[in-house]
Amino acid sequence: MFDIVAAVDAAKSRKIEVWPCRSNRASNMGDPCLRRLVYERTSWQAKALHDVGLQYIFDLGKEQEKIVLDDLREAGLDVVEQQRPFDWTQYEISGRVDCKISVNGSTIPVEIKGLSPWIWESLNSVADMFAAKQVWARKMPAQLTLYLLMDNKEEGLFLFKNKVTGRLKQIPMYIDYLYGEELIRKAETINKHMAKDTLPDRTTEQALCEDCSFAHICLPEINREASLLIDEEIEGMLDQRGKLKEAVAEYEELDKEIKKRLAERPETIIGNWICRGKWVDRKGYTVEEGKHWQMSIRALK
Repeated sequence: MFDIVAAVDAAKSRKIEVWPCRSNRASNMGDPCLRRLVYERTSWQAKALHDVGLQYIFDLGKEQEKIVLDDLREAGLDVVEQQRPFDWTQYEISGRVDCKISVNGSTIPVEIKGLSPWIWESLNSVADMFAAKQVWARKMPAQLTLYLLMDNKEEGLFLFKNKVTGRLKQIPMYIDYLYGEELIRKAETINKHMAKDTLPDRTTEQALCEDCSFAHICLPEINREASLLIDEEIEGMLDQRGKLKEAVAEYEELDKEIKKRLAERPETIIGNWICRGKWVDRKGYTVEEGKHWQMSIRALK
């Protein structure tokens, strides 16, 4: 039988490529790793290509944006300046805002993001974005801040779409000039490193290095010091470990979200699952004493 999925995968793979980065992209400026931002400018040709799975996610994000724009227009909102480019030559900063909404003679810059349900629930303020463990979420306030500065606006808006329910959530963001100044200084630092052909120190936030597209050039000593071992069984175990690590993180996020939504419900049956909860006394030397909600979840079948 003809393999339809393989054909689609191949089509997605053909879209995977690296483009020259000739400016400090607003969408990247919230990245906590300054060294990576310099690599984006100076070594974009060496950037490791993402896999086909991530390409599916990128394409889905574009589709989600189209759906939201259609919803806005269907609601009678005046959507203008879609994908309007910005170019701040002085600091070599550029970007494209998703759209603007015209309200009472003024336009508001809007950034649209499609999010998984549990992340959609967890992001309810700009402070939540800054505190998120996902780097892409921490980068969003910087992106919109730079658009506000380049467009001389005081207020912008995030529109988050729940990828499962389709519901929208809006989070306003007001210009923070001190943070904006910090981003401008960061851009100036990147430009100085480019001019001098130097690199900033490596980040101390080790988690940022795990999936970095520039790890192979940023940390070459790992390759020099490591010894090569060819063992298909251990390689398979390591691959499986990587998959399980991702699954554990997703499990923990889902478990936390489920228990938050079902808090203070003694017994709930949902589909093939039964969830029971109760208040229990918490005592110990390392945690604060008091009551907390304890829940068990098991399958009915």
